[in-house]
This record gives sequence, structure tokens and C-alpha cells, in this order.
Amino acid sequence: MDKFKIAQQSNDTFSQAFQKFESALSTQKARELLNNAENALAFDTEVFLLPIRRNLADCLSLVADLTRERGTNGRELQAMLPIMADYLDPGSTAAQEVARLEKKIAEKKREHPDFVMAFKLQVLIRRYEQSLKEHHPESEDYAAIKKKLDNARATLHNHMQSKVRLAQRALEPDMLEQAVSQLSLARHHQKVLRVKQELLDACRNQCHRNLSEMAKLFKDADPEVSDMILTQINAVKSTGALVKNEHDESPKTLEEYKVTLDSKQQQISSIDKHLDDCQTQLEQLQQLEEALFNTFGEQLREKGIKFEKKVRLEKSGAGMGIAKKQTAVRMVRPPRR
Repeated sequence: MDKFKIAQQSNDTFSQAFQKFESALSTQKARELLNNAENALAFDTEVFLLPIRRNLADCLSLVADLTRERGTNGRELQAMLPIMADYLDPGSTAAQEVARLEKKIAEKKREHPDFVMAFKLQVLIRRYEQSLKEHHPESEDYAAIKKKLDNARATLHNHMQSKVRLAQRALEPDMLEQAVSQLSLARHHQKVLRVKQELLDACRNQCHRNLSEMAKLFKDADPEVSDMILTQINAVKSTGALVKNEHDESPKTLEEYKVTLDSKQQQISSIDKHLDDCQTQLEQLQQLEEALFNTFGEQLREKGIKFEKKVRLEKSGAGMGIAKKQTAVRMVRPPRR
């Protein structure tokens, strides 16, 4: 009952609170700017294609990282390099369809008073939230704005649960079509993420292999002897050389060697984080699929679209295999005290 009273109070002052906003958008110039901004920021193909672009770019960066790693060869790298047209072009087609349907549904919502009411409430809530940040929590203005915000939120909640829910029934055919296009885009995005996941696995495997080989070299050696060996190696390399190698990054001392090993371990830790992020994105797309099938399952199955439960990827990577997460190897014996 209290929530209903709050909502009613918000409705009484709603038109007055929104009047300033409507006035600002009433000019021809403002309406044109709003239309252009919506087309560019809300209903443009690139808005929905951007996650695929970013993950494909990450794939190229990972191939570059693998190219820098010792032990990789050109044939393996070439096989792992994704063909952009095979992923970007179908993704663009799916994103274009999603954008078209998003705009189509939005235009229909603009003509329905219940949706318009919800739009306005959301705008007001956002403005109240921004305004709260500009006032001290213990001030009178803060308390007044907070009350208006609570009123608007309660009104929106009631409105969404009653009138908007009923109004959505008229949009069900369009929303079903939108669900099909969203499902297509989500599944294509999953393909890109799985390519990225395999590249991350391969990169981690190669990094760990190189780290293990380096760690073995001075694992049981005395630090003083290790320093002498590195000094001897660098002396042999540089003495009598016809051309000085400007890009030689070989460690000159044991401390530099430790820094190199630590850097490689940090690289592996970073890859582990990216693997977790990649898996999270895959799980989010899976949840989107589940939500679409929970809402439109029967209609989607009538169209021949089946729900496929995805499992966590456990492949061996493209050509280089997967390295399971392992703790760092102890590199060298600590100095004597």
C-alpha cells in the first residue's frame, strides 16, 4: 500500500518534473540531433558488432604475442591466424539485423503511451541519480531529491509490472523476430570467443614451456657461479663480433635473469585473467540463449532452432596444446647469508 501511495505522489508531479526536459528537446535542431545520435549510438550496426570486433582484434594481438615467443614456427602461427572475413562479415550481417529490429521496435514503442511513460520515468530517474551526486548526503536538497528518486523508481516499478507488461503483447511478433537475430549474433560471437580462447590457451602453453626451460637452467646453481656463467656467455658473444646486436636482451647478471623469469610469470598470470574473462563472456552469452529460449522456446523450436547446452571448452589449442594452470617453478637458490 505504501509503495502505491509513493507511486501516486510521483504521478501527480510527473508532468511538471519532466517539462524542462521536454522543452529542451522540442526544437527542430534538438530533434534532429536526437535522431542522429540514436542512429549512431543505439541503432547502428557497429554498436552490436563492436564486441566481435574487439575480440577479433584480441585474437590478432595474441597471434602477435605468440610470434614473439621462442619455439613457435610459421606454419603453426599461420594455422592459428583467424581469417577476418570468415568472422567479421557474418557478424556484421547478424548485427545489422539486430540493429534494424531494435529500431523497428523502438519506433513502435514511441507511439504507445505506456512505453512513453516508462521512457520518461527512466530519464527522470537518471537525472535524479546524477543530481544526488552533486549534493552532500546530509543536506536538505539531498533528502528532497532522494524522495523524488524513490517516488520515480516506485512509479516505474508499478508501471512496468502492470501497463508495460500488457503493452508488450502487441510487440511479441517483432520481439520473436528480434530474438532470432539476437540468437544468431550471440552464437556467432561465441565462435569468435572460442577462437580467442584457443589462442589464449596456446599462448599460455608456450609461455609456460619457455618459463620452465629457463627456470631449469640455474635451478640448483650457486648464485655466484650463475653470475660468472652469464658473464662468460656475454663475453664470448661480444668479443670479436663483426656487428653489434642492438636488440640483444639476454640477461647480463643473475638479477636480470630473475627479472626476466618474473616478467614471464606475470605474462602467464595476465593470460590466466584473460582466460577467465573469456569464459565469463561465453557464460553470459549462454545465459542470453537460455533467457531467449525461456521466453520464446516454443516459437523458436517451431522455426527449427534448437537450444544447445554448451560445455566448458577443453580443447588442446591449435597446434600447441593447452597448459593447465600451474604454480611458478622456483628459479634459483636464494643467496647465501
